[in-house]
Amino acid sequence: MSTCSITEAEARALLRDYTYLLDLGPLSGWPDCFTETGHYEITTRQNRERGYPLPIMLCDNRAMMFDRVEATEKANIYEPHYYLHILSDSQTIAVSDDAITTRTSFICVRTMLDGSMLLFAAGQYLDEVMREGGQCLFRSKTVVLDHSRVDTLIAIPL
Repeated sequence: MSTCSITEAEARALLRDYTYLLDLGPLSGWPDCFTETGHYEITTRQNRERGYPLPIMLCDNRAMMFDRVEATEKANIYEPHYYLHILSDSQTIAVSDDAITTRTSFICVRTMLDGSMLLFAAGQYLDEVMREGGQCLFRSKTVVLDHSRVDTLIAIPL
């Protein structure tokens, strides 16, 4: 087994901070969780199991993520709401010389200002974490949803 400069605890801390950032904001900090060439995608379990390369959302680099944030903050119009992510413990599924890959189950609840709540998303994060510029960052994050019914507000990252 290879040894990696990233520990499981560091990878888990990055994921923890990432989900708090999505839940509490500001969303403008989301791209900073990724390397410059970071890869982010949302897909479904069904597409992944069948080998269909059809992501619901895809950002191939940090600049694309900043564009997504700008569109979400300036162009999209939606009713104010909040998100809350609940995470399982992470499982290490691969280790290389420069990265650690983990799998973490999650659920995300959306709460509207009127108090109504909805299970917005459930699935797994498949994360590849590496060190760049002294920081632990996502090289890639694949969000695999357990369902294919996707709310139109999926414009935000999960």
